[in-house]
Amino acid sequence: MAMTREDNELLTRVENGAPMGDMIRQHYWIPAVPSAKLVADGAPVLVRLLGTNYVAFRATDGHVGIVDELCPHRRTSLMMARNENNGLRCIFHGWKMDATGAVVEAPNQVGDQAQFCKRVKTGQHRVEERGGLIWVWLGKGETPPRFPELPFMDLPPEHRSVTSVEVPTNWVQAVEASMDSSHVGVLHESTTQITAGGGNERMIMTKALAPRFEFEDRPYGYRYAALRDMPDEKVYARVNNFVMPWYGIICPPDAKGPTTVFFSTPVDDVTHRAWFVHYNPHRPLGMTIMSATPDVWNFPPLPPGTREESFGQNRDLMKRGHATGFYQHLGTEDFAMFLGQGPIYDRTQEQLCSADGAVLRVRALLLKAAREFMAGKTPALADSPELDYSKAVSVGGVVEAGADWRTLTDAK
Repeated sequence: MAMTREDNELLTRVENGAPMGDMIRQHYWIPAVPSAKLVADGAPVLVRLLGTNYVAFRATDGHVGIVDELCPHRRTSLMMARNENNGLRCIFHGWKMDATGAVVEAPNQVGDQAQFCKRVKTGQHRVEERGGLIWVWLGKGETPPRFPELPFMDLPPEHRSVTSVEVPTNWVQAVEASMDSSHVGVLHESTTQITAGGGNERMIMTKALAPRFEFEDRPYGYRYAALRDMPDEKVYARVNNFVMPWYGIICPPDAKGPTTVFFSTPVDDVTHRAWFVHYNPHRPLGMTIMSATPDVWNFPPLPPGTREESFGQNRDLMKRGHATGFYQHLGTEDFAMFLGQGPIYDRTQEQLCSADGAVLRVRALLLKAAREFMAGKTPALADSPELDYSKAVSVGGVVEAGADWRTLTDAK
């Protein structure tokens, strides 16, 4: 059954007091900017989250601050501020804010300047730097939510890479794609071959396009096994995890190989930031298609053309065997599909099939959390007593037909 228009609005909207946006703001830490993007005393970086603009900066002592973009005095952008002596100094009148967001200097105020600064109201946001990312909590109160201690969080820097890019579509389209296993063998057929090589197990996905699914609820969301039959009475199982509200943890291509976490944070109703954390808990990551990025704030590349140009699809390359004509990156192929769906995908018109169970579960969990929040409750999956983000480990492998795929996960 297609989604109702009311549910589609509740699922996708995050601005101007929308319940989904307010639920995320209060109950989840939000990735804001890659750590590598911020340099001590360097230029501030504009960060837009849930329809509101902020400025991120690294102070002289290395601490990171995320503050409201507009100076509390005369409301000009702190993007132009000087970053000096452990604070941002507005170039309009010289007011200075430290990394906590507090005003510490107001040089044009006569009298007791320190006392005056204490009375200035500012947005002060809790910030953490973990896993190669700067995280921010935008909620109200003194106690932040549980921090997402995902498996990549405390690895050495050489074991992971972090990249991201802003995409002009709603965030849920991308979250759904991270859990849509059946699109991989079609949309990513050529990029899978390029990155995996012809003998890699992942190539099975390009042959068996209709996997069977088995699901398990978890305290952080759910995990599922996509099962594809192979010759000789064997089954290729890929066990992936969805972690609320937006993390898709994808199994490595082979044992001891790198894992990827795809997540998409809402910039506003019609824009999201796509994140790619590529990591290997077993050894240094080295050069990969993910780590070899020229720009951690703008990678992978967006499709190079307009809708009228089929988003820059290369039909000549398709004639030579490429499945999609978007050769730039696996992410570029996904972005083209999101753009093709429109700024906010209309789910009232879709016609789903047996392969869409994981996508439906993503929607159901997000809607349930929004409704719990609207009822004045803490969403169950945001603060379950059993919540342990570190257990969201995804694996893949071959098992005997009829064997339980959980034998792959139990050994991890």
